[in-house]
Amino acid sequence: MRVTPFDAWIAAATGRSGHSGQTPDPARLADWQLAALGRSLDHARSAPFYRDRLAHLPAGFPDSLPAFAALPTTTPEELAASFPRFLAVSQDAIARMVTVATSGTTGPPKRMGLTDADIEETLDCFRVVMAVTLAPGETVLILFPAEKSDSVGDLIGRGMRLLGAKPVFGDPTGNPARLAEALLAHRPQSLIAAPSQLLAALDDMPAMDAARASLRSVVYASDYLSPALRNKTAARFGCRVFDYYSATEMAYGGGMECEAGGGYHLREAQLYFEVLDPDSNAPVADGEVGEVVFTTLTRRGVPLVRYRTGDAARMLPGPCPCGSPLRRLGPILGRINRTGAGWTVGNPDKGRGTP
Repeated sequence: MRVTPFDAWIAAATGRSGHSGQTPDPARLADWQLAALGRSLDHARSAPFYRDRLAHLPAGFPDSLPAFAALPTTTPEELAASFPRFLAVSQDAIARMVTVATSGTTGPPKRMGLTDADIEETLDCFRVVMAVTLAPGETVLILFPAEKSDSVGDLIGRGMRLLGAKPVFGDPTGNPARLAEALLAHRPQSLIAAPSQLLAALDDMPAMDAARASLRSVVYASDYLSPALRNKTAARFGCRVFDYYSATEMAYGGGMECEAGGGYHLREAQLYFEVLDPDSNAPVADGEVGEVVFTTLTRRGVPLVRYRTGDAARMLPGPCPCGSPLRRLGPILGRINRTGAGWTVGNPDKGRGTP
């Protein structure tokens, strides 16, 4: 089993390699992230929303991760209601604007703006994500829509070209016959799709036969992957199944499972993740369930500080069985539901949204 390619990527991006040169040292990475959080907060003050919220912070803040953890969180409702105030660059600098319906509310939709630099980071993320399952020269079938420039399917395809792989695009409607045709025509080694796009194919014999003839892996992205669907896909398509954790607010990239399947390796050089007690907003201990929160470290267009995802999970300490010494995020367990008596983990329909 090989170490996740995320490690070499993070080590190169942060300059915080360990003794092997390709493995990040957790302590040195934490030091780098602390400095990166300071730079990110400085940039976030360019956005009116955070200029007002962070105005009281002293110079050199934060001097520790616990100090950073005392900052208020940012909610999806705030992003939806005050979007223009989240822009840290001019409108002219935004290369891609994304609108996503806010799950479970009739309020305004969330909007995200990405600069060219933000998009380049996303492309590099897709390159590393698919390097877990794909080698240069191999083919990946992409079911996400790709007609629009900088749409998620287009970005995945461009990321595959950076890897040296060959992207091909299939029908995004979930039609089993069209999936079988694409599998037989292109004989891809890997397939990336949302769970809903493969549900019908998992009960269609021609599609299952076509998948078994070529696929080595399926990568699920965008929505919740249940253990039952993972096992059904592996059994009926005869291949490994990987889960990719993402959200539009993460610029489509959060974390990816490795060959060990022991949690998501995180995009630690661009995003800082925490798991919080939903009542107190304080970080919980590794292994305890809480709400996943992230802060952008390098985002230019729309920086986000301690942004609440609504996802329930636990942080897993390193090392991973693959050999990485870094922490991982455990499987998404569902959605955080707040009640008068506290909070529970409910319906796992994350509603992350993909254009």
